[in-house]
Amino acid sequence: MPVFNMDQESDILQTAVDSIKNQTYQDWELLICDDGSADGTLQELRKLAHTDKRIRILYSLKNHKAGWARNACIRAARGRFIAIMDADDIADVHRLEIQTNFLNRHPEYAFVGSHAWMLDDRGIWGLRRMEAMPDVRSFLDTLPFVHPSVLLRTEVVRAVHGYRQTPAFYRVEDYEFLMRLYAYGYRGYNIQKPLLSYREDARAYHRRKYRYRITECRMRYRGFQSLGILHGNLYYVIKPLAAGLIPAFIMRKNREKRFRMQEKTKNVLWCREKRFIVQGKTRKKQGKTLCGVGEKSNE
Repeated sequence: MPVFNMDQESDILQTAVDSIKNQTYQDWELLICDDGSADGTLQELRKLAHTDKRIRILYSLKNHKAGWARNACIRAARGRFIAIMDADDIADVHRLEIQTNFLNRHPEYAFVGSHAWMLDDRGIWGLRRMEAMPDVRSFLDTLPFVHPSVLLRTEVVRAVHGYRQTPAFYRVEDYEFLMRLYAYGYRGYNIQKPLLSYREDARAYHRRKYRYRITECRMRYRGFQSLGILHGNLYYVIKPLAAGLIPAFIMRKNREKRFRMQEKTKNVLWCREKRFIVQGKTRKKQGKTLCGVGEKSNE
């Protein structure tokens, strides 16, 4: 879990950490990397670590960006599985149990993701549904996985040397990482139920700076080339630049139309989400082992 300057959002950070502590699968270790925060974030993290010895805090005096912070956690991980988690999201109480069981039963898959609720400060407002079995062409339009919903086999992550850390991959390191796994011949699956609440404001559309759109175009070109899908698909390479020309209010409306649920359904699902969190807090702990976040190795 990379963290940067969250002192003013400590309640959101606390909720994210609690969602791991409350898992039905209790053999985990939570690795949190403070990526050079300039506020009181590191002190807040140390307080959280005092609440559970399975929480380990890493830190840097300089901000290196998310790819570096995730790699720091990967190097420190001691388990067979690694779960990706962001500091402002909420894991379903059954997430680790469902995903570790899936990978144990399906050795043909290197990683597993899921659908995700769309969450903002008013609650759940939408649902992001993902293709069950993405193939290489699924990467053309967009990343076919909700990145912080993914659980991976540790040996696979280390086989491809983790995330890219150079400025050429800032803001797209997640897309590039999962595409590179496919280029190496690994495959992923999406469980057809939401196991994560993904924080994204329904009322705002934040336009990315154009330099990051150019970065994504370059990454797409190289990634599509490595997957053997570049020929005839240059439109998808330049798609981020084209999207940057569309007025923000149109992009916002399109996103709301794509993901928003009916009010009645939203209320039912939000109640169910709160019940999951409460259930996790009241459930007895099931022993200890570990890992980063995942299952402990037998070594």
